[in-house]
Amino acid sequence: MSTAQGGWSCDMVQPGGCPGNDCGMMGDDSSLGKAATIHLPAELAGHEVVQHFLAENRDLKEAIRQSNHMLREHYKEFLQFQASHKEEKEFLMLKFQEARLVVEKLHLERTGLKKQLEQAVQELERLKEQLTASQPFPKERETSGAQEEPDTVTLTQGEAVLALVPEMPQQTKERLEEDLKELQEANQVLQKDKLALQAEICALQQAVKGTSPTEKPAVKMKENGVAEEQPVELESLQGSGARNSSGQDQAEELCKRLKEVEDESSALRQQLASAREELVRLAAREHETQQQLQTLSKQLEQAGEDKASVKAQVTSLLGELQESQSRLETCTQEKKELEERVRAAGERLQHLEKEAEARTKQHSVQVDQLRLQVQNLESALRVERQSATEEKRKLAQLQVAYHQLFQEYDSHIKASLENEKWSQGLDVRAAELSEQLQQAEEALVAKQELIDKLKEEAEQHKAIMETVPVLKAQADIYKTDFLAERHAREKLHEQREALLEQVAQLQRDYEKLQAESEGVRRSLMEEMRNRHSEMRPQPQPGFPRGPAPFHPQLLTVRRQSLAEEPIEFSCPKCQYRAPDMDTLQIHVMDCIQ
Repeated sequence: MSTAQGGWSCDMVQPGGCPGNDCGMMGDDSSLGKAATIHLPAELAGHEVVQHFLAENRDLKEAIRQSNHMLREHYKEFLQFQASHKEEKEFLMLKFQEARLVVEKLHLERTGLKKQLEQAVQELERLKEQLTASQPFPKERETSGAQEEPDTVTLTQGEAVLALVPEMPQQTKERLEEDLKELQEANQVLQKDKLALQAEICALQQAVKGTSPTEKPAVKMKENGVAEEQPVELESLQGSGARNSSGQDQAEELCKRLKEVEDESSALRQQLASAREELVRLAAREHETQQQLQTLSKQLEQAGEDKASVKAQVTSLLGELQESQSRLETCTQEKKELEERVRAAGERLQHLEKEAEARTKQHSVQVDQLRLQVQNLESALRVERQSATEEKRKLAQLQVAYHQLFQEYDSHIKASLENEKWSQGLDVRAAELSEQLQQAEEALVAKQELIDKLKEEAEQHKAIMETVPVLKAQADIYKTDFLAERHAREKLHEQREALLEQVAQLQRDYEKLQAESEGVRRSLMEEMRNRHSEMRPQPQPGFPRGPAPFHPQLLTVRRQSLAEEPIEFSCPKCQYRAPDMDTLQIHVMDCIQ
C-alpha cells in the first residue's frame, strides 16, 4: 500500500514527466526569465503590446512559481504523514510479532501438556490392566467426585477465558478454541477412563471386602478446591487370610501408582492454570492492541479523507497548471515572434552602433587632437600670464622707483633754481619715459584683454567640439596671433631692457647732478656770502656764470677752508642770519619769490 501511495503521489505531483521534482516547469520558468531579461531597443520597449506581453509573462511565471510551491508543500506534508504512518505500522507489526511469539510459546506448552496427559492416560491404562489382573482393593467413590470437580472447574475456567477474549484476532481465537476443545475432549476421555477405573476398583473392593461395603474413606479438600484423597485404611484387610496377602501388596502398589498419577495430574492442572493466567494476560494485551488498532484504523480513515481532499486540490491545481501551460505555449509563440523581431531590430541596432562607434572614434581622435591643442594653448596662456604678472610686478617696481625719482627730481627742481633749463630737458626726457611707460602699460592692458579673450575663446572651443574645422582655423589664427604677440613681447622686452638701461643711466646722471648741484650750491652760497660781506672779494674774470663745473679737488680745498673758518649762515638779500644751512635755504627760496 505504501508503494502504491508513493506512486500515486509521484504521478500527481509530476504532471510534466520529471520524477521527484518539477524540473520541466522550472526549466521553462528559467528560460522565460532569460527571455524576459532581453534588452529591447527603444522602438519596441515603448510598444504597448510588448509591455502587455511582458507583464502577462511575469504574471504567468509568478502563478507557476506559486503553484509549484504549493505542490511542494502538499507533497512534503504527504511524505511526513506517510513516514508517520509507516512508523506506526512498524510499531504495530512489532507488537503483533511479540504477541505471536507468546501465542506460539503457549501452543508449545499446550502440546507439552497434551503429551503429559497422554502419558498419564497410558499409565492409567496400564494401572487398569494391572488392577484387573491383580484385583486390587476398591477405592471410595468420593475420590471420583473429588476428581470430577477440578475437571469441571477447568472447563468453566476455559469458557471464562474464551469469554474474556472476544476481541482477539479471529485466527488466534479459533486456534485457542480448537485447542481448548481438544483439551476438554481429552479431559472428558480421561474422566470417563477414571470413572471406569473407579467403578472397577469399587467392584473389586466390594468383592474383596464383602462385609463392609458402606465404609467410605475420608476425603480431605485442599485450600484451592482440589480434592485430596486420604490413604485407605488397610487395617481390616490385614485381618484377612494369608491367601490375600499377595493381592493386597499388588493393590498397595496400584494405589501408590494411582497417587503418583494423581499428583502428576494435579501438577499438570497447576501448569494449566498458570498457562490460563498467562493466556488471560495475553488476552488483555491483545485487547489493548486491538484498541490501538481501532484508533490507528480511525487515523487511517482520517488520513484517507485528507488524502482525498489533497488529491482533489492537486487535480484542481493540475487543471490550473494545464491552463497556465496552454497560455504559456501561446505566450512562448508570441515571444518567439517578438524575439525574431527583436533580433532583426538588434541586428539593425548593432549595425547602427558599429557606424556610430566608427564615427565616435573619428570624433574622439579629432577631439583628442583639439584637446592637445587647447592644452598647449592653455599652457602658453599660463606662461604668458606668468610673464605678464612678472612684468606688472616689475612695472610696479619701476613706477615706485620712478615716483620716488620724480619726487626727488621735483625737490631738486625746487632746490636748484639755476638748473631750470637742464631740468626742463630732464623733464622732457622723463615725460618721454612716462609716455613710453604709459604705452607699455596700455600694451600690457591690451595684452591682458587679449589673454582674457583667448581664454573665453578657449572655453567656447571646449563647449563647441563639433565644429572641428572652425576650431582648426581658430587654432591657426591663435597660433599666428601668438607668434605675433611673442614677437611683440620680445620687442617689448627689448624696449623694457632699454628703458631699464636708460633709467640706470638717468640714476647715474642724477647722482652726478646731485653731486654737482651740491658743489654748485655751496659755491653759490660762498659767492653770495662773499658778495654781500663787508670785505667782498673781486670775482675772478675767467669764471663763467651758470652752472659751474664740478671740481672735487677744489671742493675738498673749500671744505677744508670752511672747516678751518667759522661759517655764518646769512641771507644775501636781507642779511638774515640762519642757525643752519637748511633753514637758510628755505628762507632764501621764500625771499627770492
